[in-house]
Amino acid sequence: MGGRLFRGQIVDSDDTGKLQTVTILGQYGETIKRVHRVQPFGFHSNMPAKSHGFGVQFGGQDGGRTLKAFLGGEDPDHRPTKRDVGTSALYDANGNIVSLVSRELRVTGKHATVVEGAEKTTVQVGDLKIVVRKGRIDLGAEGGTHAVMTQAGPSSVVFAKI
Repeated sequence: MGGRLFRGQIVDSDDTGKLQTVTILGQYGETIKRVHRVQPFGFHSNMPAKSHGFGVQFGGQDGGRTLKAFLGGEDPDHRPTKRDVGTSALYDANGNIVSLVSRELRVTGKHATVVEGAEKTTVQVGDLKIVVRKGRIDLGAEGGTHAVMTQAGPSSVVFAKI
């Protein structure tokens, strides 16, 4: 049974059934429909049109069943770049990223960033920052100098930048 591997571009996808299928624009303008897009367990995505990957076709020349699949899929307009070696990132077409960098888990969205590290967790919205670490919470910026006033008096663990 002969086969071929070729670079292809996604035209569209159907994510409604048990298998995600895609239409591929292949070599010489060839369009291949209802191609199973293979994805690893524990991860799911539905890539935008014009994403690139590899199409695989086997069989069909002698009247037998044709097996076809699409592997990978990357959209150069949305892919994060300049990532450090050994890091991982889960991203979407809207600029949101969940990444593993060094010893930190970072969640970066359009309006806020959360960085969870071994010693502290930081939430940042614009210039406003909240830092949580063992025994202390800083509001407004890391190293807030003013104790937050509570009904019982000044807090010994929550500080704010004024």
